[in-house]
Amino acid sequence: MFFKQLCLVFVLCISHWFVAQEDTTTCDVSCHCIRNLTPASVMISHVHPKNEWMVSYRFMQMGMGTPMQGSNSIADLAIYTSYIANTPSMQMDMHMVMGMVGLTDRLTAMVMFNYLATKMDMHMLAGHNHMMNGIPMSSASTMEMNTQGLGDTKLQVLYGIVKNERTQLVANFGASIPTGSIQQKGNAEDMFYPTSRLPYMMQLGSGTIDFQPGITFVYQKDKLAYSVQAQGTIRPFVNSVGYRYGNELNTTAWLGYNWWKGFGSTIRIEGNWMSALDGSDKSIDYAFNEISANPNNYGGTRVQGNLGLSYQFEEGFIANHRIAIEAGLPIYQHWKGIQNKLNQTWIASWSYSF
Repeated sequence: MFFKQLCLVFVLCISHWFVAQEDTTTCDVSCHCIRNLTPASVMISHVHPKNEWMVSYRFMQMGMGTPMQGSNSIADLAIYTSYIANTPSMQMDMHMVMGMVGLTDRLTAMVMFNYLATKMDMHMLAGHNHMMNGIPMSSASTMEMNTQGLGDTKLQVLYGIVKNERTQLVANFGASIPTGSIQQKGNAEDMFYPTSRLPYMMQLGSGTIDFQPGITFVYQKDKLAYSVQAQGTIRPFVNSVGYRYGNELNTTAWLGYNWWKGFGSTIRIEGNWMSALDGSDKSIDYAFNEISANPNNYGGTRVQGNLGLSYQFEEGFIANHRIAIEAGLPIYQHWKGIQNKLNQTWIASWSYSF
């Protein structure tokens, strides 16, 4: 399924390229950079001319709510039949710093660092009382798991298969380097996981080198731009703890319009598919404390709609600076096992090309 979807997007990109073959002018330094309509969430949209640099910062927040089983909501009591605690909410904040440089007019290198902060609330079943790790627990007992730190580092090389004033067809290949810790532990006084490793989604990285191929088509003419893209993450290795996350495919299509000077807006639809987690962390003794501790509750499919705004500064000392914001809501989500549903995401970005 993973490779079939990737091939489908590749065919779409090639077909769009043949439609746009009337544009053969060589792309200059301003191509796809002035009046750039790329949504804030999209990391790769074009290659840079030789010796051109771009630096950027993004902040993303993802909010998750009450758990779902498959694509349906699940009652709290149904969760408590298998788990000691319910997890009604979770939030992840991500800070991303990225640099890109044109090595040639068709070849661009990229590096991205990120910093993660994740928190999850846990509640006990009303009227339930017992001891856990020597601590009395009842319906009034709550806990918040928190982790924060450097995530995995992304390295990419982009190649412009096609590059002219209106069209770019870009292939990219890179790797995710495991700089994010998979040894995040709870505090000694925690009711769950005291001084022991926290569940998978509370860790800061995958713990493995992951490969990230992709392909992007962008067409821009006058005030209008559109794009289709597929980005994959292939995880062939098991980390030192004993598990690996599933392979992942992210596809997106967006349409942008420049309304006035450097002000533009975008509409984007995104699909994400992730296979199941393979293996488990044997140090998690209480495998069914709460849903994130169960390795069967990972992977699934989601489709999300997004709206964005951007402004490209064109004059003065802030020329070539660009700011953008994008907000998204889920259209469809189907999760393996029981997982917290996605409520919303939003992201803000700043970039500077020189």
